[in-house]
Amino acid sequence: MRLFSIEELNRRIERFRSFLTGLEIDCAVLTSNQDLFYFTGSVQKGVLIIQTEGETVYFVRKNFDRACNESPLRIEPWDNDSIKRMIKGRWSMAMDITTVSEYLFYRSKFSPDVDAKDCSNALSLTKTVKSEEEMDLIKRAGCINISIMEQAKKIYHPGITDIEIQAEIESHAKKKLSHQGLFWIRGSNMEGSMGLVVTGKDSLAPTYTDFPIGGVGLSPAVAQGASGVRVEKSFVIDFIGSSYGYCADSTRTFFVEAPDKKITEIYLELNDLLDKTVEKIVPGVTGEEIYNFVLSEVDKYSWKDYFMGYHQKVKFIGHGIGMEVNQLPVIAPRQNLHFENGMVFAVEPKIFLPDFGVIGVENTYILDGRLNSVTGDCRNIEDWIIVQ
Repeated sequence: MRLFSIEELNRRIERFRSFLTGLEIDCAVLTSNQDLFYFTGSVQKGVLIIQTEGETVYFVRKNFDRACNESPLRIEPWDNDSIKRMIKGRWSMAMDITTVSEYLFYRSKFSPDVDAKDCSNALSLTKTVKSEEEMDLIKRAGCINISIMEQAKKIYHPGITDIEIQAEIESHAKKKLSHQGLFWIRGSNMEGSMGLVVTGKDSLAPTYTDFPIGGVGLSPAVAQGASGVRVEKSFVIDFIGSSYGYCADSTRTFFVEAPDKKITEIYLELNDLLDKTVEKIVPGVTGEEIYNFVLSEVDKYSWKDYFMGYHQKVKFIGHGIGMEVNQLPVIAPRQNLHFENGMVFAVEPKIFLPDFGVIGVENTYILDGRLNSVTGDCRNIEDWIIVQ
């Protein structure tokens, strides 16, 4: 199956080349599955070499025939001599994801006299603006999220545990919605399941992840998410829909009984904050500007001390998403990349109440003059109260 045309892949390669040229890099040596997929449409084991002035060749160890069927690029069997001829001058690797042993292998075998530069930022910038083909796949992923959140309402019953909800929605996503099951998170020691489900005070537990919600987890080996406790007054689902390699991210808070006046007010205030944030995000602004705006708004609310964490806080409010869950742009301090049409990102304000748990909302948006959600809407609290 060929997912992308040669024209689409060449546009991505040319955009990447422009960033490499700005860094005075002559070629990039790419080996991670997500980078191979982005530029070739295949994840077969091998190396993609992109020269700034010259050829682009995908050298494949296994499986060569499958790579040929999946990618329209030039595919060659793995050949040390051919690879060595292409890795020349000021070469580079993605140091944010390449292991030391892998780097040393390529350096010693193909370019022993020259250290590689880092092209990871060039890769990140290349992926920020999505093509129509990419946006269509993200919209497909967003439809999975919408369906999962509706399904969660049907799954709940008194006495159910958080891990049972997680198992049910993940099973439904695979069996009924063609969720691919796996997705990419950029970086070392970055893992997560497709659905994080937490409830009550367990949802407040801090942990090692870069996500706003930690959770106790089932054991110290899986120190995040559901812990097997019974659902209390509410539960939160943070879900990654994924289709043909592309993702959408959304969070919903479900109330299993009508919330009291205080919780209702907080939920509506959080959605007001989300609306104000979305209105501010237009082409030309930066992640830092949006972050500072949000913090100035949060300061007006009674729950300001519980925003984006209780025991420990994360210092971002949104993140780019596409083929990888964590891409540019980021809504955070010192993020000066200007937003452009075609960028896709999730905005995820969350409140961590000591006596209740997490109240969180999140949508994935495509920027086209203004933000357009691909994961539905969460403003009306009545839609998220489960009446038994």
